[in-house]
Amino acid sequence: MKYKIIYQKNSIIESKVIETNDLETEILPENIIEIKIEGIPLKKILINRRIRDKDLRIVFYELSLMLNSKILLSDALSILIKNQRNALIKELLETIESSFSNSIDIERSLKRFKINPLIKSFFIITQDSGNTIDNMKSLSELIENEYEIKRDFTKAMIYPIILIFSFFISLLAIFKFVIPKFEFIFTQSSIELSFATKSLFFVKNIYENYFLVIFIFIIIFFFILVFIYKNNPRIKYYMDKVMSRNLYFISSMYRLKSLYLYFTVVELLLNSKYEINESFSRAKVLLNNQYLLDRITEIENLLKNGRSIHFAFSQVDIFDDITLNLIRTGEITNSLDITIKEIKNIYKKRFDEKLKLFSQMIEPIFFIIIGSLIVWIIIAIFVPIWSMGDMLKV
Repeated sequence: MKYKIIYQKNSIIESKVIETNDLETEILPENIIEIKIEGIPLKKILINRRIRDKDLRIVFYELSLMLNSKILLSDALSILIKNQRNALIKELLETIESSFSNSIDIERSLKRFKINPLIKSFFIITQDSGNTIDNMKSLSELIENEYEIKRDFTKAMIYPIILIFSFFISLLAIFKFVIPKFEFIFTQSSIELSFATKSLFFVKNIYENYFLVIFIFIIIFFFILVFIYKNNPRIKYYMDKVMSRNLYFISSMYRLKSLYLYFTVVELLLNSKYEINESFSRAKVLLNNQYLLDRITEIENLLKNGRSIHFAFSQVDIFDDITLNLIRTGEITNSLDITIKEIKNIYKKRFDEKLKLFSQMIEPIFFIIIGSLIVWIIIAIFVPIWSMGDMLKV
């Protein structure tokens, strides 16, 4: 691995590049200002460097077990590196070990890896706080929880997705082979077509003439939206606000999960003997939502201006009365570490309940949608047939 050493010599800022696997064995210049990891070669940039939670959860579980057994972080990482067969995970562990051993900024070191932002945030906090054992234990538990949430959500979605995919394949076949024949028959007759039949033929014509255009437009629109979201702070803030407040059930789940993670980190920092104001400030590194981050920053500013904790939390309009009452109680009784733990547990329980309810609602919603489409097609096709039958009887 290459390191760029920035140092001061004779009142002049100079730099040198060292290539080594262990920076501690190298002779370094005096008056070091900063140590940076040199840029990644182009061939490595082109490789997909995404590491899934599924692959990392076992790694951090083993790391947590070793740390709880009083093994030093550097030794635990060395053991994991030695036994790791996945080259990308091995490189990740080597980067983490190098960053902690040589006091290199872990946030910058991990930029080249596409991993769960939660992992990066926890290592930043760990490097700042030094409470390695508790932080790694919490990180392992949170990754496992997130993995279980994604697994349960995927399991809940598999059947409805297969059902709706099969339905739309059948629908496309109907538009291609069945409806054109009925359209020819109905247009040749003198019967008055119902609104359902006219709308069905209208959708069929759109499918035949504009399906590819609409499909390409949707893809382009999606990528443009993602680009604007990432590069325009105002749009990002607005969309994050919508995600946090205006999507009803989805927003509630999203906000509960984000605040559960936030208070988990606040609890960790309080247990690491950080001041309460600093704990609230440092924990916001875990938040990726710009709107929620802005709300927490507002709390931080109010606390810096001498306001009470309860007053600061009550001004941002993202916490309910139970949370505010618990914060007031903790502030009055000087037991915020206890009340923060209770708040974290409340958010976790609420999120689990919302997720369970959501998974139970998915199948009925999909069945209602599919059933409605089927009824629409039946009415659109059979009502004219019945009308033609009545005319023949006459």
